[in-house]
Amino acid sequence: MSMERIPVLIVGAGYAGLSAATLLAWRGVPCILVERRASTSPLPKAHGLNRRSMEVLRVVDGLEDALFAASRTGANDTTVIIAETVTGPAIETLVTKMSLDATRVSPSKICTAGQDRVEPVLLRFARENGADVRFSTALARFSQGEDGVEAILRDEASGRETTVLADYMVAADGAGGTIRDAGGVKMEGPGVIADAMSVLFEADLGAILQRDGFALYYFRNKAFSGAFVTCDEPNRGQINIEYDSSRDQASDFDEERCRELVRQSLGVPDLAVKILDVRPWRMAALLADRMSFGRVFLAGDAAHIVPPVGGLGGQTAIQDAADLAWKLALVVKSHAAPTLLDTYQIERKPVARIAIARAFANYVERLLPDRQELRIREDEYGLGETAIGYRYRSDAIIADEIDDGAAVEDPLHPSGAPGTRLAHVWLRRGDETISSHDLIGRDFMLFTGPDGGEWIEAAQHIALRSKAPLGVCRLGLDVHDPEGLFLPRLRVSPEGALLVRPDGFICWRSRGRSPDPLATLDASFARVRGFDTRQSSGSLKATLVDAT
Repeated sequence: MSMERIPVLIVGAGYAGLSAATLLAWRGVPCILVERRASTSPLPKAHGLNRRSMEVLRVVDGLEDALFAASRTGANDTTVIIAETVTGPAIETLVTKMSLDATRVSPSKICTAGQDRVEPVLLRFARENGADVRFSTALARFSQGEDGVEAILRDEASGRETTVLADYMVAADGAGGTIRDAGGVKMEGPGVIADAMSVLFEADLGAILQRDGFALYYFRNKAFSGAFVTCDEPNRGQINIEYDSSRDQASDFDEERCRELVRQSLGVPDLAVKILDVRPWRMAALLADRMSFGRVFLAGDAAHIVPPVGGLGGQTAIQDAADLAWKLALVVKSHAAPTLLDTYQIERKPVARIAIARAFANYVERLLPDRQELRIREDEYGLGETAIGYRYRSDAIIADEIDDGAAVEDPLHPSGAPGTRLAHVWLRRGDETISSHDLIGRDFMLFTGPDGGEWIEAAQHIALRSKAPLGVCRLGLDVHDPEGLFLPRLRVSPEGALLVRPDGFICWRSRGRSPDPLATLDASFARVRGFDTRQSSGSLKATLVDAT
């Protein structure tokens, strides 16, 4: 049996696994991704990438453009309607292209590509950046010790087994994955909400739909409850219809019944329909009691199953991967203490919880308004706050003296508080207009006001001594803020400073001057990377702090 050594092994080539492989490889971390299937998903199981997902992916050169190129429709070209049927009058129009203009919130736009288009793009960029991706390869078994994970991989065609020794393993093996079971992880929550049938079909949709672009219809129909969505292939659509499993079996949905369901959903009784795929699935809501054990980290559906009403499940998976990627990269390269990885679960589990609550709210509001008891009110927030306004709290965040404890903030009114996402502001760099988010992604970034020269000198000294990735940006020198929005939105004075992590979240803030900027920044930069601030952050013998 052959043996390989790798810093990170990823299991599962869905949104979480492919995003992790892409972002790790882009950061120069060797990784192996294995997938038991022979290819990426041939079916558009999920549709669309929201702004936050696009933000974490756009750091890879060319990836944002490639994702938009994979979509049949343009950025933000989305319509979401509640109706009895597609051709019937709208009960409520939830989203239009005009309503999605959010240039005050993010430099990114919504991409409507389906999963069958997104996964091949992520795969291409993962491989181009150096990830070793192997399909038809299963994780046969694994064990872990203090020094790493020993995994036995099996080639599904030949049966040949290979041993891989990895420093860390990312379990992105989906809702039905088995890795979490090996770690004794339990899934908790409401469980199965409804049984549904997914039907992929071809029909003359151009003659039915009254508008171009991506269309999503939620049905409030006495005969059925479900949704219709357009796909990236012209004249191809997908319906998801709930059914009563105590009365109907999955085998009852033959092609003729599915054709009739398509006609009823579209409201066209004599429509010619070609059925391409039919498969049952279960809408569920579950959250792992732990998102890691030892050197194994759960991501995506392996860690949380989000009802697919609003598309937050796929977004949460991508953002899990992004959070893991920058933290693993720093630890693997010895730029952070291993205890930084303890913050993954602490930060990401609350995000999954509010995503599940928002999905329940969407389900009730859009499909079953008489089922208000299903809502999880204590974790429910607005669409914008849930998607892009969630906050982090962990030992990798140094909170202000006064912290209101809010789980989210309104992205239209950013506070600049540690634990919140960096506000998007349009800046000028030479003759170029850029977003504040164009200055982050790979390294930590220290932003200062025009009178923050002492902070810049301190950061340059710390970066030189520690060899850790720390960049600097001084307003009025490196970039200009023509509208004067950046510092007010972050609530920092011209003498102040702000430290932003590679994922775009603020981890430390000084509103003004410090009597000792070098010592203050040195201790803060060490702490947000998991080092004990009693020791120099540049010392190889720094004592580690237990982040739990």
